[in-house]
Amino acid sequence: MTDDTDSETEHHLREALRHLRAAQEGDLRKTNAVAIEEVSNTVSTVLREHEEDE
Repeated sequence: MTDDTDSETEHHLREALRHLRAAQEGDLRKTNAVAIEEVSNTVSTVLREHEEDE
């Protein structure tokens, strides 16, 4: 992995954590679905990037 890829991966993972924290701190009924979707998208992006690097 390159430094750019590492930085981008870290960014995506931090975004996922931010969405999860927002769901925990807010009204879970309203934000849970959004947080799950965002985390799912983020994890998918990270996995795709990792596969492309191999």
